[in-house]
Amino acid sequence: MVKNDYVLNTTAAFTEDADPLDPRIDHTIGRRGIQYLDWIEHPGKNWIRDQTYAGPYSPKKYVYYKRQENTLTDGSSWTRGYATMNFNIIRFADVLLMAAEAEIEAGSLTTALGYINQVRNRAANPAGFVMKGGVKEANYDIAPYTAFADKAAATKAVRMERMLELATEGHRFFDLVRWGIAEPYLNKYLKEESVNGTDAAGRTYNKRGYLVGKTFKAGRNEYFPLPNDEILNSQKNGAATLKQNPGY
Repeated sequence: MVKNDYVLNTTAAFTEDADPLDPRIDHTIGRRGIQYLDWIEHPGKNWIRDQTYAGPYSPKKYVYYKRQENTLTDGSSWTRGYATMNFNIIRFADVLLMAAEAEIEAGSLTTALGYINQVRNRAANPAGFVMKGGVKEANYDIAPYTAFADKAAATKAVRMERMLELATEGHRFFDLVRWGIAEPYLNKYLKEESVNGTDAAGRTYNKRGYLVGKTFKAGRNEYFPLPNDEILNSQKNGAATLKQNPGY
């Protein structure tokens, strides 16, 4: 776990994590003391409306750079923070990791290794590290895999790569569902994120109070409910052709 400033005021002393860290972490989240794009070093709590709701990190991938102010932003409303980066892309890294996953299922572990390492080698290029004044902002450490012992090891690796590489890009839930591990994974998350904790002043809080009592139900929560109007509109000869998803 990366050391963070959860519930600490911005004025309170804090030292960033010095342990080895995958450099993609700091391209995905804004965390205290680390340069946030070309703005400033992330100040922590002052940039987060409510840490007990939103946690200690800020989103980063879909945020515009300061130098793009009034270029990739829309200032026509109450905030200039509306980004105009409204387009969808399929990243090459996503394609490589999909191919790697397919090769693993086919038993071609060496081919999968090559695809995965293309992604890791790009992330390992120091030219892409988060820097300030020519100095790395953290102890970035990443290297290609040398080999996979078996299919289980390769599967574990490609799933980790997808989590790190594609974080906050809208893939994670669907990956967990198609891998068949959504129920145990998400229920573990819900349990851990809703337990009580104690801040530096000794005050008890719920990390995510809105998650208390929430669970993921297999066979139901993989899907959204179908709108009732659509079910009614699908009637033909007195019978609806659309059927409600299980559990709703």
